[in-house]
Amino acid sequence: MEQDLPTRGAGPARGSFLMQPVGCTAVGMAGNIVLTAGKIALGFLAGSSALIADGFHSLADVLSDIGILLSLKAAYRPPDTNHPYGHHSFETLGAVIVAGFMILTAFLIGRGAVLELLHGDHPAPHMIAFWVSLVSVAAKELMARYTMVVGRRFNSPALMANGLMHRSDAISSTAAAAGIGLSQLGMPQLDSAAALVIALFIVRIGWGLLRENIMTLMDTMPDPELVEAVKDAAGRVPCVQEVRDVKARQRGSRYLADLRIAVHPEHTIGAAHDISHAVVDSVLARVDNVARVFVHVEPGEADAPHACPLGQDTDQAVSAVAPDHPEPR
Repeated sequence: MEQDLPTRGAGPARGSFLMQPVGCTAVGMAGNIVLTAGKIALGFLAGSSALIADGFHSLADVLSDIGILLSLKAAYRPPDTNHPYGHHSFETLGAVIVAGFMILTAFLIGRGAVLELLHGDHPAPHMIAFWVSLVSVAAKELMARYTMVVGRRFNSPALMANGLMHRSDAISSTAAAAGIGLSQLGMPQLDSAAALVIALFIVRIGWGLLRENIMTLMDTMPDPELVEAVKDAAGRVPCVQEVRDVKARQRGSRYLADLRIAVHPEHTIGAAHDISHAVVDSVLARVDNVARVFVHVEPGEADAPHACPLGQDTDQAVSAVAPDHPEPR
């Protein structure tokens, strides 16, 4: 049997718009548009390959923000006939899209840097490129922290991925500033070398992000702490003799849990049904971000001690475990 948390349509309502996933992503996209225009324009004017590469990294951020907004909108749609388990996986898909943009951006930046190192001239860029890079470092680190705070609050893989995208841009701006600064000391080729370092760094982060979210789409088990929390919540129900197995899988920001529990073999079917409902309620009430719980009831030991003796009112025995309809957490 199963029980769901109440369906959320337009998205989570926790706090102000700016502290919600859609609002956070919209703020990040606005900041990225400003940084993209400024870094690319001033990079060309200052003659800095590193700043131009950094600007295209910010452009990839804008495109990924659009992908995140679309994935969030899809993820908050209620379950339907074709998607009875909901649309939460769109958040994970959004994270995969972000990773793809990062790897593609890295390839284009790296290709341009290698060609310039091999065949290009290396005039020292104007010093304004250095100061623009420093401004970008500060702005992108602030955006990364803001996005990750909201991402952790909602357990959103899409926002956590976007936060990493912001942070990778901050670090690439640091590399750009270093290359531009060193080029002022008579080593102008280091500007292009910095662009190549940026590309390699972006690939590293993008590949890790891609692998992590593909593993989530492949139903990899979540952290053991969550599994233990589900097992503990189920075991608190008085009539459960044993929690024999717990499996969980992530769907976007939420989790689905499958449990096998043992109850006294002489319980009636109705009593076993009530116990399984109590298990669902207990898990939903005690474990954050669990959206659905599936419980399989098996016969336990007939002579084993248990806290739900035959003849006791099962409904009364389990009523104190959890509310019938727990609020989403």
